[in-house]
Amino acid sequence: MLRALKVGLIIERGNRKNLVALVAVVMIVFGFMFYIKAQAVGNQLVEKKGDYYSAQAILSKFQIKDASETGDGSDLYKNLTKQKSKIALQIAALTMDRKSMYYETSFQLAELRQEAFELEGYENIAELLPSKVQNSMDYLYFKWMIDEGKDTISDLFQYVPFLLFFFMHVGAGWYIFISFHTSSILLDDFEHSSIIKGFPVRFDHYILSKCMITFLSIVTSILLIFICAIPLWIINGLGNPLEPVGIYVGNATLISTIQYIAMSVGYMLLISIFVMLLSIILNVLLKNMYLTLFVHFILFFLPMIFPSLISLIPYNPFNFMNFNDILRGLPVDLVKPVDITMNLGLVIICISIILMLFVIKTFFSTGKINRA
Repeated sequence: MLRALKVGLIIERGNRKNLVALVAVVMIVFGFMFYIKAQAVGNQLVEKKGDYYSAQAILSKFQIKDASETGDGSDLYKNLTKQKSKIALQIAALTMDRKSMYYETSFQLAELRQEAFELEGYENIAELLPSKVQNSMDYLYFKWMIDEGKDTISDLFQYVPFLLFFFMHVGAGWYIFISFHTSSILLDDFEHSSIIKGFPVRFDHYILSKCMITFLSIVTSILLIFICAIPLWIINGLGNPLEPVGIYVGNATLISTIQYIAMSVGYMLLISIFVMLLSIILNVLLKNMYLTLFVHFILFFLPMIFPSLISLIPYNPFNFMNFNDILRGLPVDLVKPVDITMNLGLVIICISIILMLFVIKTFFSTGKINRA
């Protein structure tokens, strides 16, 4: 096995694809930084002004009525009017740099939205407001901030908050990145069979060594994300690694920022193994990089293009490849809601990996698949 690993390292040493992957990671990380700056992401004042205009747009759907307690407006209209007032208070609190007031007002806004879910006519405007799951996360977050007496707001240009933002949005892109990275993992072996025939190693050991080397390259890519963000630490500080983040695990709950980052890295590594093994099988069956990528993309994008497939086949492992959406509880908000979590996804992905390992080991070691 060590001999196979040594042979694989010799072959992969001159593979430019690994260098291209690392350069791509660097560009993506700095691209995120540019996006945050250009779009004012994390600027609460800008975001709340957008929420205020959205609230005005929602109220414009109603006929103008008296929103006072004794007025003739509907309960939903009165609730939405109160929400608009709370958003205005949020803007005022941010403008005056009164962070504690901002958290209290945000908590009250989350309470109003919880009440609105049960009011008649809410389904007509549901798409314009945060979902029940998202609002539950907001409720827990602001309650925690008030209970802890916090009076600061995270700066996305600090090290830990930036990493949190990155790992909260990397889910879909990670599958695509690994698909490209592994789409030709065995094709050189098929095109130039002399590469491995001249080495005294078993083919299945050689395949395992290829997996180990590719996995090492993937781990390096993840480490590079943390390294590229270090300038933010030097310039703007570390940030708070214990600040809570809302996730969905059957119900809305809070975990620390550092836990979310660690959980994301774990999911990314597991998904990488899944994609790598699937690429090996597709390479063997299709012997074409483009066909391998095509199948990857079809399997990955189908649940996104046709969300009803998630409800129809909830245990499809590709439902869990974009782990950020699952952690946000998006499947619960589908037209046909399905209560799936990343805990379930973890089990399904692990079972899929074991099955693919069995297929690769069985067929590759017995020579049932033509390898050249």
